[in-house]
Amino acid sequence: MEFEKVLQELEEIAKKMEDKNTTLDESLALFDKGVKKSSECIKVLNETKGKAELLIKELDNITKTELILNEDN
Repeated sequence: MEFEKVLQELEEIAKKMEDKNTTLDESLALFDKGVKKSSECIKVLNETKGKAELLIKELDNITKTELILNEDN
């Protein structure tokens, strides 16, 4: 699921929980749903962080290779 979509769902959950007409049982169910959605967001963020770290390492290796090649010239 897209991060932005899950984040939007979390915002909607928060608004419903803030509504004074929401019962305690509804609030508890919304809280449970919010915790699950938060976990989804954290998972996506961690995956994205891992991908970014790999790309940075790849860029670092390319840069080092270019420096070595430039030193040989």
